[in-house]
Amino acid sequence: MTYDFNALEEKWLKKWRDARVFEPKPDGKKFMLTVPWPYCNGALHIGHGRTYTVGDIVARYRRMAGFNVLYPMGFHISGTPILAFSKKIEHGDVPTINLYKSYLELYGDDPSRVAEFSVPSNIASYFSEKIINDFTNMGFSIDWTRKFTSGEPIYNKFIEWQFGILQEKKLIKIGDYPILYSEEEGNPVGEDDILEGDTDKVSITQFTGVFFYVENDILLASTVRPETLDGVTNLFLNPDGKYCRIMMRGQSFIVSKRAYEKLKHQREAQFVGDVDVKKYFNKKAREPLYSREIPIFPGQFVDPDIGTGVDYSVPAHSIWDHVGLSVISEKPEYIQVIDTLGHNLDMEEVRKKFGITNLDDREKLVEATKFVYEQEFYHGKIIRGKFKGRVVKDVKDEITEDLMRMGVAIPVYETSRKAETREGNPVIVAVIKNQWFIDYSIEEWKEKVRELIGRMYLRPDNLKSQFLQTVDWIKERPCARKRGLGTKLPMDREWVIESLSDSTIYTVVYTIMPFLRKMKFEEIDGELFDHILLGRGNLSGKSEETRGLASEARKEFLYWYPVDLRHTSYPHISNHLTFYLFNHVAIFPPEEWPIGISTGGMVNSEGQKMSKSKGNVYPLLTIKRKYGADLFRMYLASNADVWYDVDWRTGEVENYSKKLERFYSLLEEARNVEEEPDERDLWLASRMIDRIAASSKSYESMRVREATVELFFNALNDVRDLENFSGKERALRVVKKFAKEWALSLSPVVPFLAEEIYEMYGGNGFASSQIYPSMENHYNVQESEWNFVESIIEDFRSITKVSTVQPKRMVIGTAEEWKWKLLDESKSKDIKLMIKDANPEQRDFLITLIKKKDLTQKIRDEGKTLEKYRDDLSRYLNVEVVISQDPVYSKKALPGRPAIRLE
Repeated sequence: MTYDFNALEEKWLKKWRDARVFEPKPDGKKFMLTVPWPYCNGALHIGHGRTYTVGDIVARYRRMAGFNVLYPMGFHISGTPILAFSKKIEHGDVPTINLYKSYLELYGDDPSRVAEFSVPSNIASYFSEKIINDFTNMGFSIDWTRKFTSGEPIYNKFIEWQFGILQEKKLIKIGDYPILYSEEEGNPVGEDDILEGDTDKVSITQFTGVFFYVENDILLASTVRPETLDGVTNLFLNPDGKYCRIMMRGQSFIVSKRAYEKLKHQREAQFVGDVDVKKYFNKKAREPLYSREIPIFPGQFVDPDIGTGVDYSVPAHSIWDHVGLSVISEKPEYIQVIDTLGHNLDMEEVRKKFGITNLDDREKLVEATKFVYEQEFYHGKIIRGKFKGRVVKDVKDEITEDLMRMGVAIPVYETSRKAETREGNPVIVAVIKNQWFIDYSIEEWKEKVRELIGRMYLRPDNLKSQFLQTVDWIKERPCARKRGLGTKLPMDREWVIESLSDSTIYTVVYTIMPFLRKMKFEEIDGELFDHILLGRGNLSGKSEETRGLASEARKEFLYWYPVDLRHTSYPHISNHLTFYLFNHVAIFPPEEWPIGISTGGMVNSEGQKMSKSKGNVYPLLTIKRKYGADLFRMYLASNADVWYDVDWRTGEVENYSKKLERFYSLLEEARNVEEEPDERDLWLASRMIDRIAASSKSYESMRVREATVELFFNALNDVRDLENFSGKERALRVVKKFAKEWALSLSPVVPFLAEEIYEMYGGNGFASSQIYPSMENHYNVQESEWNFVESIIEDFRSITKVSTVQPKRMVIGTAEEWKWKLLDESKSKDIKLMIKDANPEQRDFLITLIKKKDLTQKIRDEGKTLEKYRDDLSRYLNVEVVISQDPVYSKKALPGRPAIRLE
């Protein structure tokens, strides 16, 4: 029978839906699993699908392990992305309109409906429904009765309650701090607002703007390495760049035009006029430490869009400066400032090490720069100037502060990489007056989070150190902006809470949303949430119905919470996941703090990062239609460990399709065999039983790839080996003995196939609801015998591989009885004493025993076992097989290591 995945998957989706299989009630040993809610501004692709697939595999296994599992899902619509796309459609932006038309066509809808998306709520509602269908089609065992969006009025009430508590605890404040900002949009931006901001994080980098004096102006040179200032030899300006004169602090500064456009958002800066940068190349500037005069050179490699567009040159410690100066001068001046591990880090050697020929080798220059910086930061010692003798990493910040106290430097803020918003506008760093922040810098708060991290279940193992590092450096986080979708800031309703700040503790809402929906909206307030979530608050003013529902909601919350495992991708460690921990610690008692977090890798496509321009982005719906859900899940589960990136390659996917087809047809054929298995073939059952047991532990520890490879690929290989050795009919007889359990063990990964096979073999109920299979292994002897026979086959192949003659006869000489006897005695006697009393032949054997410490003898009567398999061996290897103990053949045989002679 052909494996018709579409018909099969539709059949079980309907059965699951009709039976409401994944809608748990609060009863028994619970396990609550959450993954980040998807953002509803477009069709989801295979990259999105991996996190939810891993989450579902964990959820399905935990059900089979006896847990009452809640795997809920909601939808994120807060922030500016939906608003940005809606605005573009409203204004007739052709690329955006075409993008959304392609989404409509993907889902089989009329592309002319794109005009409806000029209303932001229409985008959110359309894609939330499509995501439900996509996730359902992928077999995700989600309880959809608890769904909600971050834009719903009920959820807005919840967020207002949350922020009220944060303010009550003095964790929210107003201040002037550097933040990521879009000048064109007039708004702070977060990860969700930035193009690829969730996977390629953008942070704020503080440059030190150092004053270099030339006539009545100051050339403001920006650096991230102020510790090298003692070694400055010259300045670089881009001869093709646009520069200008600005006034700050009553002083005249020269910076790039782009730098001014950023600086005016960080401090009081006034534009004076454009300047001709070329007039500076025949002048010298005074450096601020010793008033040394240094030349100003043209540098094409200087990017006017980074920092101030003015670079000071330290060729002894910068590979860029070293290569740049080598073009201008054969013997540039070098002033060594940092000693690394007792010697100077020679830039010419670094250039050779990384194969850098000129300034066009940008990637190599970036890599070399990182190498030099890390070496000198962690292992370097200052050898000149005021801070001589100090280690760089210990004194770097102190040097910056000292320069600022001297009045010869100011902070200049820059983005860690060039970035733009989802609307296509540049992202800069701005210092906004009276901006609202959540103050994650409070040490007492941090210490409680560290306490939580110390007791959590964290996977992979290095997650703990990553969290602790993030907790150490995290500071104030802007929590509101002037535009976007979401909840109004309760203490200042001109602001809207930004999209990552409103999604920190939303997981609690899953536990109570069904009850909130039954309440009168006007009765949902902070007092109600206090009662349900914190066990405090007086509900005497509420209606009897609301009080009753609140009581039920409280019980439901206490049953399901805390979250046992939150799984997401690793880029979220430095933002969402850390905010998740901080906010739980701030609001809930320790018994409600999260129990576990796991992070997974990303998905690349065809060996590259996914990009529409590369044509390697595959929507989930397309994958479902072409290959089916089980294949997608199998590929993601087995391609790489959970913690690492997966590379989706369509060529490999076709091979997976064939293997799934084989798996299905094999088990279908096995169902129809009637004879009992041949006793010789039961080794296959032994291996499968052990595999199923071992894979349970693999699932338990989230080693999903290990479980999948063992249960699917290695198991199929074993079946193939038995088919080749004994014939298909005999293989099918054995497969039938464990077919149902085999399918159940793979149910977390390929749930549709598992259901079909489970039903095919007379299973009751749903495979998804069964306890993970456990079978007693009565076939260890048969497996040991097969392993012995398999070693004979491997030896035969090794010998024939190096021979050009095809043998007609294989004589297998088994070890004489006296060798077995001595082997037994050696286990309880001193083998060295045995050698003294032995004859020469025995002595040689005992010495061999000492050398071959791995010698085993699981099969005592080797001759009998070989006789049992002789006909099969003869047929399989196409030779006459003779078993002998004649000394001519057995002289070199050892227990467990027969001698083979080919004739």
